[in-house]
Amino acid sequence: MRSNDLRQYIELSTGEFSDEMSSMDEQVHVFAEVGDDRPEIIDLDGQIQESPTDATLYLKKGIALSRATLHHQQAIREFSYGLLLDPFNAQLYRWRGHKHLNVRELNEGCADLEMAVRLDPNDWDAWYHLGLGHYLSHDFDRAERAYRRCLEITGVSDNNKIIAITDWLYMTLMRNGKPDDANALLMNIPEDMEHEDSWAYRAYFNRLMLYKGLREPEQLIEGVDPSGAEFVTAGYGLGNYYFWKGDKSKAREIWETVVSGSFWSAFGYIGAEIELQGMDVADG
Repeated sequence: MRSNDLRQYIELSTGEFSDEMSSMDEQVHVFAEVGDDRPEIIDLDGQIQESPTDATLYLKKGIALSRATLHHQQAIREFSYGLLLDPFNAQLYRWRGHKHLNVRELNEGCADLEMAVRLDPNDWDAWYHLGLGHYLSHDFDRAERAYRRCLEITGVSDNNKIIAITDWLYMTLMRNGKPDDANALLMNIPEDMEHEDSWAYRAYFNRLMLYKGLREPEQLIEGVDPSGAEFVTAGYGLGNYYFWKGDKSKAREIWETVVSGSFWSAFGYIGAEIELQGMDVADG
């Protein structure tokens, strides 16, 4: 089957996203597409032309599109082309599910990620993002099961992964009315736990230290650029902290700052967006 022949079998939306996400034109306007002159894309397009039935090439192209240009909807299309060729490819489902979540297609994302973990029960990333999908959907029972499975297959050797999972699982349990279970998790995260010094793991770890009472709330965002990715991650957790404490006004303030930035596909941004929508409905 030629590459061009695949395109008549699938027609993913380039108009309105589901769940009231912005249009494709608006997405491209926010994150300008760099075009086909990037060496990585030119090389992959050439490989696809030579081997149009190689599903792994569509996987690689989708990943390249989503990482370099944040064109998640275009990436979804490429992963779908790959699945037409290899319908039981766990990685294609894992990545397409992840990208569905980025554009607020939560049901589609969870369905793909469920398929991914059935095909490969030991795929850490698939379980992690499945937990995220269920959490964002406020299906906290399923989110807990996914995160606990994720912890189980991680073992004790990867502090970065343990910190990330524990943070989301803690928030899941708190939202599900299980504060004792949530606080029990914190015993496994000592203050001197080593981790990668990146904005993501720093934000996750500091949130956990806040929950343990070893950080003040203001420390999570002190000196952090409100328009940056670290603020999105730290700010979402901080908003949750105030929400659990009953200070919904402060939680709203933090979450509104989170969604005022441009990192619209980050999970902290999506989480804040969903919480604010829920608040608006409750206040309406």
